[in-house]
Amino acid sequence: MFPNGLLIIDCLKVKSKRIVIKIGTNVLQEQDGKLDHQLISELSAQIAKIRKHGHEVLVVSSGSVGAGRELFSLNESSNTLASQQILASVGQARLIQIYADAFRKHQTTVAQILLTRGDFGLRKSYLNIRNTLENLLKYKIVPIVNENDVVATEELEINFGDNDLLAVYLATLIGADQLFFLTVAPGLLKQEETSQGVSSTVVEKVQELTDEILKHCLPVTSAAGKGGMESKVRAAGMAMSFGIDTYILDGKIPAGVSAVMEGQLRGTHFVAQGRKIRSYQKWLAAGALNKGALIIDAGAERALLKNKKSLLSKGIIRMEGQFDNKDLVEICNQDGVRLGIGRADISAKDLRIQLKEQKQTNLTGERPSRKPVIHRNHLFLE
Repeated sequence: MFPNGLLIIDCLKVKSKRIVIKIGTNVLQEQDGKLDHQLISELSAQIAKIRKHGHEVLVVSSGSVGAGRELFSLNESSNTLASQQILASVGQARLIQIYADAFRKHQTTVAQILLTRGDFGLRKSYLNIRNTLENLLKYKIVPIVNENDVVATEELEINFGDNDLLAVYLATLIGADQLFFLTVAPGLLKQEETSQGVSSTVVEKVQELTDEILKHCLPVTSAAGKGGMESKVRAAGMAMSFGIDTYILDGKIPAGVSAVMEGQLRGTHFVAQGRKIRSYQKWLAAGALNKGALIIDAGAERALLKNKKSLLSKGIIRMEGQFDNKDLVEICNQDGVRLGIGRADISAKDLRIQLKEQKQTNLTGERPSRKPVIHRNHLFLE
């Protein structure tokens, strides 16, 4: 108790939370492209501090390629897919060893988990990932997750592209309260023209992901990372729509996450929308690979969004991709805006036949099929 009668409460101790911290490539690297061991040590100390207050922490870490550069030098360009995979293969073991050594100083055990987006495609494997993470957290182990760049390929298009999306998938899967993106920027910057020129200020709070917010993102990726600010902002927008408070912070200041958890203003806060979704819907929303897309008309869009109906074939304008019965497909409106994702109750081949027959029945006045293409119970709308 202080003289003015105010009781200062350590917000780290108020309520136990589950958080995901995504650490970007450029945060972990020095200018020469090699790992910043001192920063990793400081970040580990901050995470250990957070955990001492009862919070659970999952780390999504880039940096395997940078770690590989410490051990192996390629004569050829390191920007090719093959070169990146070689460096990631060599560096991943080194990266997890550095983390293990840093956390050992705080009597903390870490576990390495390598994933690809394909691992989230089947619900059974999705649940296995969740169960593994839950058990690691239960036994006070810090999971350190990275994309498995060795098997993720651009050609197959089943990779995350960057760890930003992977962080959202994992935060959704484990029901995280907060998600932190650590980058080399102080947050989402808004540029404004003044009498002295162009000045940049941090956007402190985002309530809704709009085109105006996206305009603040620089159109280039970071020097060593695959993502960039737009990738992080879009990922943060997805996370906030799933009810997860999300922050973009300067990762070069290791105490930033602790400061936010203590109630201080840091970086850009994407405010959670308070939406709670069931486990099955979490998989539909963030964990699954879609095999195609259904473009629907205004009537079907209204039936889905306002009337909470299933999707019928009569509302489908066209379809894209090849999918089988029980596969997942995106649902988009006529303007190309993604409305959600659902599990199809028909294959693409059979649906094409049905849509063709439907055009003929429309001419004869016959009643089209009332069997749902996607049942309401297998649908997630954003």
